[in-house]
Amino acid sequence: MSLAEISGIVGGIISIAFGLLVIVWPRLLRYIVGIYFIIIGVIAIVNAL
Repeated sequence: MSLAEISGIVGGIISIAFGLLVIVWPRLLRYIVGIYFIIIGVIAIVNAL
């Protein structure tokens, strides 16, 4: 397996896990989205430097 295939599998598993968490605890969605935007923002700033 290549690194791209492994990261795709891991990403899929994480997506399923977060999807189940959102179904169980709907209020969790706002925290997940907030954390996602913070992480993407930090990555964008670091890449721009």
